[in-house]
Amino acid sequence: MRDEDLLARVASGDERAFETLYGRHAAAVRALVRVRVPDAGTAEEVCADVWLGCWRSARAFRGDAKVLSWLLGIAKRQIYMRVRRVRPNVTALDDAPEPRDDGPSPETAVLSEAGVDDLMALLRRLPVELVETATLAWLHGLSYRQIADLSDVPEGTVKSRISRARRLLRAQLDR
Repeated sequence: MRDEDLLARVASGDERAFETLYGRHAAAVRALVRVRVPDAGTAEEVCADVWLGCWRSARAFRGDAKVLSWLLGIAKRQIYMRVRRVRPNVTALDDAPEPRDDGPSPETAVLSEAGVDDLMALLRRLPVELVETATLAWLHGLSYRQIADLSDVPEGTVKSRISRARRLLRAQLDR
């Protein structure tokens, strides 16, 4: 069944259609959110808000965009609202708890040994659109088509961004 048909059924309260739509697009929504929201807990909350927004707003879908693009638009708005709403917690140094050193998690230790930390540090030096595109492709395993839909750019632009990111990273590594 087409996404548009599923969303129409979601608008009428069909939970099975919602589950199917979720199954098709949850990974793409999660990937976009995780790229833009570094904290895993906050990212999960944003994803939940996206799907709640989908359920509540399904009737508002006009059909002038792909369902995935519509969902990603909801995600972008939720991310923006979360960033606006969240204020950094300021604690007086005298009141701050003593830092705990439980050591790195096994995942962090493995990734660190593999040089992923260094790669991510280099990646963050690139322009934002290259970081986002490369992260979606390399770390989240999305296809060029999925990234194009997420970013609202042509697939060729995604390919050139990946190529440029690879070239710039290689140049940084060669230094």
